[in-house]
Amino acid sequence: MREREQRYLEKRSELDESLEEVFDRQTLMSLYDMLNTKKLKEVRGVVSSGKESRVYHGLGWNGEEYAVKIYLVSSAEFRRNRLPYVVNVPRFKKIPKDFRRFVYLWSEREYSNLSDSYNAGLPVPKPFHQHRNILVMQFLGEKGVRLPLLHEEKFELDELEKLYERLVDVLGRMYRNAGMVHGDLSQYNIMVGRGLEVYLIDLAQAVRRDHPLAETFLRHGTQVLCGFFNKAGLRVDPASTLEMVRRGA
Repeated sequence: MREREQRYLEKRSELDESLEEVFDRQTLMSLYDMLNTKKLKEVRGVVSSGKESRVYHGLGWNGEEYAVKIYLVSSAEFRRNRLPYVVNVPRFKKIPKDFRRFVYLWSEREYSNLSDSYNAGLPVPKPFHQHRNILVMQFLGEKGVRLPLLHEEKFELDELEKLYERLVDVLGRMYRNAGMVHGDLSQYNIMVGRGLEVYLIDLAQAVRRDHPLAETFLRHGTQVLCGFFNKAGLRVDPASTLEMVRRGA
């Protein structure tokens, strides 16, 4: 009995710490603002969890499903890792000393990148609302179950070929039509739908094509993606993939 009680107390402590890390007072007030203004009806369980953010399943007043992304305001490493992405970005012309303000700007950045990408016809979650460190967007999935990430599924060779072709097309349209590069492309931020539709997520790291590191990010992203497909059994060449993205298949 004592051992069970001790395990319960340990788990409860871990849960309390996790909740406190996400839902500090100001974040709670921001969430209440969204609920009170009927931008959200309710927020349910965690969909995904990372070092820098949590994504929750949310519902709207007409039953629509949302992904509610809450950026953490307690990780100083966050700012250091993000500085390369904000070079020459007007919003970050003066890097805020207040870390919380930096996170708010980062959340605004993802909302802006999602909006531009969605309006350009790219397969990304449609953004709906953004307030401080909270971003509300389209839920990619159904009944609280998100779509799988690319690395979470096993595919036949013909399916890998289709996925590769679709991703090259999407990345090419992102580069040529939207003038953007996903700054952190990998199998961990690509979702796959039932019909092998592909969706890009985590677009806060996306940069404009004239960003001084855009070509570096593009080259690295295509190498990572080709590494995934080669390991899965589909032979693809990073150099030719990069060329197709730049100029079109």
